[in-house]
Amino acid sequence: MRWTILLLGMTGLLLAADPPSGEANQKDLERLQGDWAAVSMTRDGQKVPDDDAQSLFRNVKGDQYTVFLFKKAIGKGSFKLDATAKPKAIDFLPASAPAKSQPLLGIDEFDGDTWKVCYAPSGKEWPKEFAAKEGSGHTLAVWEPEKK
Repeated sequence: MRWTILLLGMTGLLLAADPPSGEANQKDLERLQGDWAAVSMTRDGQKVPDDDAQSLFRNVKGDQYTVFLFKKAIGKGSFKLDATAKPKAIDFLPASAPAKSQPLLGIDEFDGDTWKVCYAPSGKEWPKEFAAKEGSGHTLAVWEPEKK
C-alpha cells in the first residue's frame, strides 16, 4: 500500500492511504468486460473513415481481447492495466508475431459509457496525451458498448 503524507500547517503530519492499485485496476477491468464497437479512429494524423472504423468490434473477457472486422477475428491478445497512472495506462500484448514480442503501450480513459484509448506502435513509449498527431505513429480510438 502506498502512503501519502499531507502536511497540516505547523501542527503536524497526516498519513493517508492511497487506494490499493489492485482495486482500481479491478474496477476498470470489470468495466471493460463485454463487447465494444468502434465509434471513431485516427492513426498517425489521418482520420480513419467512419465506415472503416465502425466496422471494428472488440470483445473483452478477463484480460483477453479479440478484435473483429465485422464477424471475422483479425487480432487477439491480452492487456495489462494500471489505473493508478496519470493518465491511466493500458498495455496491449498481441498474440500474433511480430507484434507479440513487444507490447503496444497506451493510455485510456472512460467518459460515461465511452472508452477512449491512445496507443503507440510496438517498441515506442507511452503517449502523453489523447492525440494521434502526424508523425507520432499513435492510434486514437473511441469505443462504446456494442448495442445488440
